[in-house]
Amino acid sequence: MKTKLLLISTITLFAIMNCQEKKEVSLTNKKIEEKKMETSKIKDVLIKQIKEGASPEYWGETYGKEDLDALVQIEDTILKNNGYKTPEIEDFNQKIKKIFGRIIDNQSENSYLKIDRYYKCDKDLEYYPTYMGFNYIYVAKKHNFITQFEPLPVVLDYQKIYPEVSKYEENSYMIDTADGVIEVSMWKDVNNLPQKRYYNKQRLISRNKYLFTDDKSQFPWLITQDEFFMRSLVTDFGYTEDKRLLKWALENTHLPFFHTYAKDDDLEELGKLLWTKDCNGEIRVHQNTLDLLKEISTPNENLYIMYVAEYLSNIEHLNANKELSDAQIAKIAAYLLTWGEQYKYDKHYDYNQMFMGYFWNFMDDGTYDKEFKKNNYYGLPKFKEWYEAAKKEENIFEGYENYLNDEPQPLDYKHKARPIK
Repeated sequence: MKTKLLLISTITLFAIMNCQEKKEVSLTNKKIEEKKMETSKIKDVLIKQIKEGASPEYWGETYGKEDLDALVQIEDTILKNNGYKTPEIEDFNQKIKKIFGRIIDNQSENSYLKIDRYYKCDKDLEYYPTYMGFNYIYVAKKHNFITQFEPLPVVLDYQKIYPEVSKYEENSYMIDTADGVIEVSMWKDVNNLPQKRYYNKQRLISRNKYLFTDDKSQFPWLITQDEFFMRSLVTDFGYTEDKRLLKWALENTHLPFFHTYAKDDDLEELGKLLWTKDCNGEIRVHQNTLDLLKEISTPNENLYIMYVAEYLSNIEHLNANKELSDAQIAKIAAYLLTWGEQYKYDKHYDYNQMFMGYFWNFMDDGTYDKEFKKNNYYGLPKFKEWYEAAKKEENIFEGYENYLNDEPQPLDYKHKARPIK
């Protein structure tokens, strides 16, 4: 009886193992077939792009989702071959929200999320490559990385990997335009194509490793070779979590010394570091920026303090075209006033009425005060106490409003904020 049971168990185990082996072979074959299909699609897209040539002004509507799909398949391999450890879905989603302020819906049928640096609240999904003048960032939701939409020839060494496609660009072709008959250039004739490929690959690798795997070794390359993107993380999207990045952005903001008034353009750039308006209309004042400004300011090196005071004295003027409500301006002012007023109570600075005193006497007709109270002073320690104290003080600027012809009043920051005569 035991022998029979042993025999049956052995046969059953063999059957299970045989079934498992067939299943694994089936899965392997499926992966091979899927890989072949992907390769075939990439090649088809590549041939189409090779035929169309390297003159983006004549591509029209020929580039679309299938082109981006092919690019992402190639870039996924590039990233993995260069040590990119794909983050978990939840970790990746949180990073996208923290850095770009966008929420990923993994249940959506869309494979991509488009991020527009200039219109960051625009959620319409469009498929336009960088070469056509668009500078979108695409989030590849199924692969957990970000990319820019580039044509395949500036990422893939197609002449080496697919030498047979070269026959499609043996001869350039002519096209009839409003400017006459024009010869469309071919990818093989593009100057420095290998260098462009290297840059695009390195940008892909460095951005994703830096943002999603916290690889700080990518930072030096990015701030020298990808400056606009790195700065936009702070100034456009309000990402201030990385102190090293924030310090670099601040140090590379044009804030020259001023004797009377700071220039609007310089104050505008400072404002981009101080606060961000999210797509839901919420104002985020960047405490990380204020903490850094305090850290690097001293009684003798007080230019940043002067700039924040000057920003406050021009806050309505600077934000006139940004569609900010009184409530939104009040929130920005509250945080900056609280930050600046601390120096009034520091004997090493003793700036007197440079912040709250000036704001109450010349900027606030009661509108902002009402907003402060309505929002319970935003939970800012000392704000209510200091602002109420400022209201009761004698206005040391009295009499200068006529002299200044109602212009913003310049402050002598070296002498307790007394006006310059």
